[in-house]
Amino acid sequence: MNNTHSETFYNRYIVENAKQHLGIDMMRFLMFKEGKFINPMKKNEILQQYIKEELDNFYNKKLLNIPEIEFCITTKCTLQCKDCCALIPQLDKTKRSEMNFSDFKLYFDKFSAAVDTIRLLVMIGGEPLMNPELPQMLEYAAENNKIDFIKIITNGTMLPNSNLLNTLKKYNKKIYLYISNYSCNPELKNLIKHEKLLELLDENQIKHQKVDEWVWLEEHGFSKAAFPENITKDKFKNCFRTKCTQIINGKLDICSKATAGRELNMFEDDSIDIINTTNLRNDLIEFYSKEYLKACEYCILCDTKVSPALQINNK
Repeated sequence: MNNTHSETFYNRYIVENAKQHLGIDMMRFLMFKEGKFINPMKKNEILQQYIKEELDNFYNKKLLNIPEIEFCITTKCTLQCKDCCALIPQLDKTKRSEMNFSDFKLYFDKFSAAVDTIRLLVMIGGEPLMNPELPQMLEYAAENNKIDFIKIITNGTMLPNSNLLNTLKKYNKKIYLYISNYSCNPELKNLIKHEKLLELLDENQIKHQKVDEWVWLEEHGFSKAAFPENITKDKFKNCFRTKCTQIINGKLDICSKATAGRELNMFEDDSIDIINTTNLRNDLIEFYSKEYLKACEYCILCDTKVSPALQINNK
């Protein structure tokens, strides 16, 4: 490993880029029959090759590749989930936000200009299908050759309208839907439209994924007092959310939960202001070098498993 940056940077940036690169190559073959077959038995061996490529990309070619970035385009949602890891019910109640195309273009242009590749762009909410300007956003992003893949995460309670369907069809080699599967929750029986949604997507040759099982963890929000540094570092190393870097209202946070806490003024704001910064590229390199962020000091993690999408007040 090149010692110019820390072990944290190596793991959060170099390794995650390699994993995302490998995952996208596998997806290209499985979904689109493009590229070459990657033997699952040789994934670790191939991953090491990709890590070497990423080291060369960053240190020798001076490329800045982003493993994954989420754009939260709305905090509106069709559900009110008690254990939402993005704290959307709390956020939407007091800090409702819906990104319009003009703002999306502003944030996207500034971000994409600072990097060389975005391996995975994620459109998320709330429920992203509730944003009427989603098709326009998708078309704009899909035309950018720095984007490898675009994923839309939906809870399966809405069907895409004709404008969205046409956009998904047009860019069906670059955009796919990821359907969160909450069908084991009997509360949502009359809300989930998986059967109709999958039928519509298949009819229009739109690629999609739907997990068979979905496990949620009990959500306890943030502590009023910061945790000690050693506990915070340990939480950060073991937290899956650190890969879910998110942009909302022109700021970049480590994850969607951090976004909610910052927006609700639960701790000091140490997000990246992507609009007003003078050197976003350097800010991003520093971001991936950090051992934890301010939100992590206050974040309460829990490993208690709960049923997915349990609703507040049985709504």
